[in-house]
Amino acid sequence: MGAPEPMSRAAVELATSSPDRTQAMAAAFAQLCRPNDVIGLEGTLGAGKTCFVKGLAVGLEVEDQAKVISPTFVLLRRHSGRLTLYHFDAYRLRDGVEMERIGCAETFESGGVSAVEWADHVAQCLPPEHFVLAIMVAGMTERHFRLTGHGPGPEARLDGFRQALSDWRR
Repeated sequence: MGAPEPMSRAAVELATSSPDRTQAMAAAFAQLCRPNDVIGLEGTLGAGKTCFVKGLAVGLEVEDQAKVISPTFVLLRRHSGRLTLYHFDAYRLRDGVEMERIGCAETFESGGVSAVEWADHVAQCLPPEHFVLAIMVAGMTERHFRLTGHGPGPEARLDGFRQALSDWRR
């Protein structure tokens, strides 16, 4: 991943300076999530995908937040909260066909919020309406985020996310 593209109406760009700030930003993001939202997370190893999901868990009022860890070896973890959080990890999957075999389509439509780490590995199985959060490492603890909406619904909601998350710009 290179430098973020210039910001347009179709993207929200943010930066955080620490894992705690990333989690706090993700918790604020979660307050705006709706049932059946799907968030594809992209970034290199160690970029902060799981850190972001831990913050989502806070904002979604997940009951046992200590259990929010990378699902690399189990592929999917389910966490009960205000909205159920479905945490996928597609790192070990070859393609979207394998993701579909674990029931992603049904999960995406089950009324919870789905976060898919390594979404670029399985992009073809993401629903037509979803968000993608690209995470770029910008320093030891600093991260840059680019949120894009795919489909009319997510694109229309970006201005709300931009306004609500404006405090998280540096």
